Amino acid sequence: MKKIIAFFLLLIGLHFAFPFLVYGDVGPKPSLEIIVKNPPQTEYYLDLLVDYKKDHLYQNIRNKEVYSEKMYHALESYYVDGWRPALVTGTSVPLNGHLIGNQDGNNMIHKFSYVGVPDRFKLIIVTANDETIISDNIINRKAFNSTTYFDCKTKKLTESSLIIAYLLQFIATCSITLLIEGLILLLFSFSIKKNWKPFLAINVLTQILLTLVIFSTMYFSGSFAAILLYIPFELIILIIEIILFAKYLTQHSKARRITFAIVGNMISFLLGLVALLYFPGIL
Repeated sequence: MKKIIAFFLLLIGLHFAFPFLVYGDVGPKPSLEIIVKNPPQTEYYLDLLVDYKKDHLYQNIRNKEVYSEKMYHALESYYVDGWRPALVTGTSVPLNGHLIGNQDGNNMIHKFSYVGVPDRFKLIIVTANDETIISDNIINRKAFNSTTYFDCKTKKLTESSLIIAYLLQFIATCSITLLIEGLILLLFSFSIKKNWKPFLAINVLTQILLTLVIFSTMYFSGSFAAILLYIPFELIILIIEIILFAKYLTQHSKARRITFAIVGNMISFLLGLVALLYFPGIL
């Protein structure tokens, strides 16, 4: 019981340490990884091109003085057929990312995340040699956490397999959930040996449901709709887990099983939000 009380205190501590998690910035955040093949052999900046207009745009780059004035201005002044750089000129909602990528062997990696990741985009690269490279095609993003390849020689954008993207996301989220809720199961003095089968089956079932609902919404309606759906569907998942854990876990009272289900979901949800906000690269 002391361990359970300690976890409730931890939950309260997270609430006060990150109050905005509960009241404001909730739900998963989409991400986009750009892998550049045959990148320029000189310094370059990369940005996403979007083709929508807004009266009030969110300023994504606040320290532009750290960048080359010439290359930054080349991006800032680009506006062709309605397309403009998202990071540099702003987005309707916040977008995280960097103009400079990280080298990975012969390729360069660029990562973008948060609610401003566009569902539809092109690509622009400007180099220190005054070269501007624009992708020939448009990507209509279908995966919540997606990977797109750009070949500088062919100027073609290619999105990775949706099945692989969904599978990797499911494995990542399910593994983290099992780890966190497994530790909480032990803290509630449940035996893993006696309860591993229902514990594993229930968590895998609910994670499959969550993945199917969120990613099918992303596919047909876009990332913003998927984010809006996430919170109410998490509540449905919580109700399902309360019912199933109360019925199928062995040991202890039904009230204790229900309390485990509630605390386990709240802790894993809050820690997941902290990870998404402060360590987005690990998910």
